[in-house]
Amino acid sequence: MMVALAILGLLTGAILMTLPPQGPRVSDEAEALAARLEHAREAALTANRPLEVTLEADGVAFREQRRGEWVPLTEGPFKPRPWPEGLSVAVDSDGRRAVRFDSTGAAEPATVRLTDGRRTTRVVVDAQGEVHVRDGAR
Repeated sequence: MMVALAILGLLTGAILMTLPPQGPRVSDEAEALAARLEHAREAALTANRPLEVTLEADGVAFREQRRGEWVPLTEGPFKPRPWPEGLSVAVDSDGRRAVRFDSTGAAEPATVRLTDGRRTTRVVVDAQGEVHVRDGAR
């Protein structure tokens, strides 16, 4: 009986170790960020005015340029959103922590790295404003 319980315990442990981690995956968060960036680009094109996506340590927020001033957007798809616990975000650009789309949809190139300590995924915005997800990059 004890041997059977020990084998059952080992099998249970092996199964639990192979289960995926709970909580949001880095690749899912990268896809969600890419979709929000694409939506911001489309909004800049539609409104014919620059739109900026700020990527801070605590979350993502949106601003639109109106009459020379940056106005925060707080409704609908542009509602500020915090990052999930355990996710860190870094922006590889020219010192800014934002991605800015001009009224033509073009952008200053930037790479956003999302990591949970084990996996890293990049969201790349090129000069034309195209957004791409590069999974598994370290």
